[in-house]
Amino acid sequence: MTGTLMLLRHGESTANEAGTFTGLLDVPLTPRGERQASAAGRLLRSDHIRPDIVVTSTLRRAVRTAEILCEVLGTQVPTDAVWELNERNYGALTGMTKTDARHTLGDDAYVRLRRSRTGTPPPMSPQLLETLRSSAALHDLPEGALRPTEALSDVIDRVRPVLQDRLLPMVRAGRRVLVVAHGNSLRALCACIDGLTDPELEKLNLPTGQPLQYHLAATGALVPRGGAFLDPVAAQHAAALVAAEGGT
Repeated sequence: MTGTLMLLRHGESTANEAGTFTGLLDVPLTPRGERQASAAGRLLRSDHIRPDIVVTSTLRRAVRTAEILCEVLGTQVPTDAVWELNERNYGALTGMTKTDARHTLGDDAYVRLRRSRTGTPPPMSPQLLETLRSSAALHDLPEGALRPTEALSDVIDRVRPVLQDRLLPMVRAGRRVLVVAHGNSLRALCACIDGLTDPELEKLNLPTGQPLQYHLAATGALVPRGGAFLDPVAAQHAAALVAAEGGT
């Protein structure tokens, strides 16, 4: 059996709906987000895709998306929650509306912080950091798992070992692996898988609820470059909406 790796951004969360920077806030799915998770499960079912293992972040919007998807598939799948796949910490922007952030920062700085590899938001306060640390999704994590702020390059650094040491060995062993995570942690994974340049990374928009699949080539690489959405038309439309908002 040829192994596959599928990436899925969680369904719409309450913070997505409100247009705020979510980061490490542990927010639930909206009813629309739950429907997106169900639709992703139906896509997998119609393509006869049954994951052998699901790897999620520790945040409940990703965990719940995976639960709903597996319910639709009608199967129990071993699930592993990995903190390195958590969303990027947006620092002092956490909880701020994207409209207010754009107004405060200006268009150029706003886009650089959201889309570039190295743009770094101002750090959050120690009080907010401790509040986040006390949440159910984050309280058992190692000290280094919570930083006051992160650039996308920091997220790339933490997801690369997950790809190399956990995901690729399973795929190369012929397993079908589904990763349910977040806009930025999945962008970081794609950067590692595809060796994305800075311009390519800036243009990458991953919509919620749209499964993106890679296959294992004879060379041991994941192909095709950029992956293949199970529903490319719907994914392209949804990605355009993400881009219009200023990106993931």
